[in-house]
Amino acid sequence: MIKKMLSIFFGLLVSLNGISQKAVYQLPISSETTINNQSFFYTLPKTAFKVDVIVTKMNHIKGLYADFAEKMLGITNYCKENESSYKLKKIVLTPFTVPDESLQFVVELSSNQMKNNLFLSLYSKNTVFDYHLSSKPEQSQTDILPDFFLNYANIVLQQTYETYTETKIIDGIVTQIPVSLTKVTSKTYEQQAREAVDFIEKIRNDRYAILSFSQEVTIEKEAFEYLVNQLNELEKQYLELFTGITVLEDIYETFVVYPDSESALLHICSVIPDVGFSTSISKTQAYNYYLRCTPQALLTLKTDYLRTNAQNPKIKNNTGYRIRKTIPVYISLVQGDKEELLGVFPIYQFGLLETLPANLDGFDIGEWSYVY
Repeated sequence: MIKKMLSIFFGLLVSLNGISQKAVYQLPISSETTINNQSFFYTLPKTAFKVDVIVTKMNHIKGLYADFAEKMLGITNYCKENESSYKLKKIVLTPFTVPDESLQFVVELSSNQMKNNLFLSLYSKNTVFDYHLSSKPEQSQTDILPDFFLNYANIVLQQTYETYTETKIIDGIVTQIPVSLTKVTSKTYEQQAREAVDFIEKIRNDRYAILSFSQEVTIEKEAFEYLVNQLNELEKQYLELFTGITVLEDIYETFVVYPDSESALLHICSVIPDVGFSTSISKTQAYNYYLRCTPQALLTLKTDYLRTNAQNPKIKNNTGYRIRKTIPVYISLVQGDKEELLGVFPIYQFGLLETLPANLDGFDIGEWSYVY
């Protein structure tokens, strides 16, 4: 009876060794380790973020008649020089997975696994993780320089008329002939500015006449509002010849960052008002933007299970596959003393590495890793 039970026990042991992986080693492996059977490699995933940053460039353009703004209109708040400034408009995070080069393993197959071409089966199904990186940022309409502002200064010519009488003798008769002489001269910027000011004053007088109901004809409400709006817009265009305008331009930047469980803040970029976008850390903290990663599941045990298992006799049999699960993590955008929650994302790097028991029937490592 005892011999029969021992025979059954050793038969089961041989059977288990035939259907399960023989050993799993984390790379790099010691030169003393010998792998005799067919093997395959796998790498655990880690979470990366594609970061789409939209920075607004504000081009402040000096007005054509800025030099006369204060003198002719009493305006003191106007653009005195052409300059540009930048500010962050939007940040969008898109998570995806990539192989974690620090967690690579080699698996020595059993004879039964080699017979059943397990590696080929794993390789053909290894399409779970998609880390194709593409950027499709939302498009924003860029302002263009208004035609009125652009073309107004092109009208720099003026015509002057001079009329006088010439005395001529025709067929012995003294005759006076009127002569009209037209001259084309260039307007100075001051003359142009004065004409623009005169027109602004006329616009204001016309608007006052409409608002004070001093016109003889009654105007319907819709027509009244339309006329006032048109006069307001026309005045704005002429005032911009003195105050200047601001043209907006959206600049798109795309890059990749990798959250790190050991770092409280992950620097992603800097936006310097007079320089623009940069991936370098600015000396001025107010210009820097960081990601703060806060796990929802508080993990107090940061011990590598591989090292723990090697010292714990109760789980010596855990020599199977190594896997890692994601845990939900709060991601916030931090700038100076401001913090904005961007969302909750599942991240592999914050999960613990687990060593599974050997001889797990039906376990598909291809669903948990990249198989090579």
